[in-house]
Order: sequence, then C-alpha cells, then structure tokens
Amino acid sequence: MEKKNFSGLKKAVSIALMGAVCLTAAAAVTATSKTVTVTDGDKTVTINTINSDTESILERTGVKLGEDDKIVCTENSESSINISIMRAFSVDVVDGKTRKTLTFNEGTVADAIKAAGLTLSKSDSVSFSQNAQLEPDMEITIARFFTVNVDLRGKKLIREVPAGTVADALAYLDIKLDKNDVINVDTKTAVSENMSIIISSVTYKEITKTEEVAYNTVYQNTDDLYKGESSVETQGVNGERTIVIKEKYINGKLDSSKEIKNKITKQPVDEVVLNGTKEYVSQVYTYSGTVSANEPSNILTDVNGNQVHYTRVLTGSGTAYYAPAGALTATGRLARYGVVAVDPDIIPYGSILYIVSNDGQVVYGYAVAGDTGGALWAGTAIVDLYYNTYDECCQFGRRDVTVYVLDGVSEDITY
Repeated sequence: MEKKNFSGLKKAVSIALMGAVCLTAAAAVTATSKTVTVTDGDKTVTINTINSDTESILERTGVKLGEDDKIVCTENSESSINISIMRAFSVDVVDGKTRKTLTFNEGTVADAIKAAGLTLSKSDSVSFSQNAQLEPDMEITIARFFTVNVDLRGKKLIREVPAGTVADALAYLDIKLDKNDVINVDTKTAVSENMSIIISSVTYKEITKTEEVAYNTVYQNTDDLYKGESSVETQGVNGERTIVIKEKYINGKLDSSKEIKNKITKQPVDEVVLNGTKEYVSQVYTYSGTVSANEPSNILTDVNGNQVHYTRVLTGSGTAYYAPAGALTATGRLARYGVVAVDPDIIPYGSILYIVSNDGQVVYGYAVAGDTGGALWAGTAIVDLYYNTYDECCQFGRRDVTVYVLDGVSEDITY
C-alpha cells in the first residue's frame, strides 16, 4: 500500500509555524498573561501563561504531536488564543483491485481522489459525495463504468457496465448465454470503453432431397431381328440420388449451406435395346408349296402346310412400299417386312393377315395391319405391302391380292 503525507509537515515545522502565528500576538503584549485553549479532538485544556513558546505550551498541556499532525493557532483577542491540534489519519482509496492508503489532516473526498492520482469519467461512481469531509479510516471506493455496444442476437444495445470481465458485464446486464449462442470475445476479457460484444444465435438444419438418376441405354446386336429392326429387351428404370444439405442460420437468417452427403441410394437399371443384324431374304416370288383354303370350315393351309383359322376373306388391288431403316408406322410399329398398310375402317389395326397374289406368283405370307396411307383411305388399294428395297416394290408393282383375316394367331408369327 502506498502511504502519503498530505500536509507534508513534520513536527518541528508544525511547531515553528504555530510559533510564528502565536508570537505575533505575544510580541504586542510581551508581559501580559494570556489565556490559551488547546483543543485536541474531544479533549480541551485551557491555561494562563505569559510564555509564548508553542512547544512549551503543548508540553505544559500534555499534548504530544505525531509526525504528520498539524497545528492551527487562532488569536481571538489580545489575551485569548486557541490552538487546535489536527491529528493525521489514514484514508483508503480503492479503484478496482488497486488500493492506495493516504494520510490527511483534513480535506474532502475529492482531495483524496486527486491525491491518489485518479481521474474520473462521467460514468464512474464514488461511494461518498466528493464534497464530503474526510474521516479517519474512511474507505473511498470508486466504481468504474464503461460504455459497451452489445449486439444481442441482432438487437443493438448501448449500455454502461462496471469494470470487470465480459462475463461480469453480461451478468450485470442479466444476459444469459444458451447452448446455441456464439460470442465474439472471450468472456474472461476485461471490458473496455466502447467495446463491441456480439452475441449470435447459431443453429443448423439438415435438408434431405432426392434427385432422379437417368438410366443408360445399352445397345446389343442380335440375329433374331432383321437389320433396321430393334426391340427393348430390358426396360430402363431411373435410379435415385439422396442429397443432404446442412444449413447454418445466424439469428434465424440463413447464413450458409453446405452439401454433406451425395449418394446414389437406388441404382438405375440400364435399358437394353436389341438391334437386328439378320439379313433380309426377298420373299417377293414364292413358287414352292401351295396355299389352299377350305371355305366351309374357314381353314387356311399355308405354304408350309400349317393350318390356321380365318374369319374373313378380302380381295382387291395390292401395292408395295418401303421406308428408311428405323422408320415407324402409324401405329408406332417399326416399318418392316410383315407390317402392311390398310384402311383401318375395313381391316382394323392389329389384325393378323395372310396375303397371296391372285396370279399365284407371290405369297407375301403372314402380316399385321399396322400402317395406313392415302391410297388405302381413297380406296384405290386394299393393302400396301412393305418391302425392304425399292427394287422389290417395283417387282411387285400393283396386282390383285387375296387377304385372309386370321383368328387366334399371335403377331409373333409375322416376324
């Protein structure tokens, strides 16, 4: 602790000063007896003396001075003098964790603060009025306050807080941190003027979403189909991807997002498409075998001797056509040998037919009604036969045909 002598006077100096004051009166009335009243706290002693020596007077009255005591001499009249003893006492000035012990004979709280070398701001508080008179063993406590700027989860506050740590300041302001709060400074840090304290509520949310994963198409060759023909062996099935996104919210507002999972949770199934490699064999002219029909029983015997049942027999003009590989018909079927064009009002789509030329030169064979065209709608032809090449169409040309509409036969027979 620091100890200071406020008066700075030693005993000898105090007595000398007293003598200087009191001897002024004594010089005028050297031989006159005087009444001297000595006051020392609660004790008062009065004597009559012609001796003007202060030290002798104090010795006669039994007053002993301390090192920092002060004497005040007041002449009331030519025959009356008052001597007051102002005893030195200690005063503690406490500023936060700093304590200074000072010695005074008299003075105010403001004098003690000044003597301690302290400067107050307008926000600081003192345990006593600064005009209060100093007393022995007085403890003057200074409470320092600082202006801090608090951002409390988005709400702006300007507050005065006492000296201490950030944790002390939050407790003083009755601000409690919860598990989601993040603060920009260490709570053990001492507060300072205009300090910025930012408290943010940080929360996280996981969002799960799914996306479709497109299947791949795989092409394979097969000699079970003619060139230009194709079929789907395995239907493609799309897969599924699961994506998890972690979102960060500060004070309820989205701050950032991050993908933390991206995984295929359902594998796609490849679509397998078969492309034909089988070479077409011209069937324009067929001379082997015979085709016969038993009308009473509606039984047709084909060129291979197989018997099938028919429901109707149509005759009329037949024509021929061809299309680029991969072309589709009016019913969505692949244009190929065995798919013929008809007027669907006469021969419904999907009907299984057996077709021969009336001149006995051409057996087209089994076919499915899967296309149409202008000549069919106009009625200039009863059927338009598909061939693989232009030359084959030219060879067939236009000729009368007999069309048997079959019953109980699968379309597979037309391949």
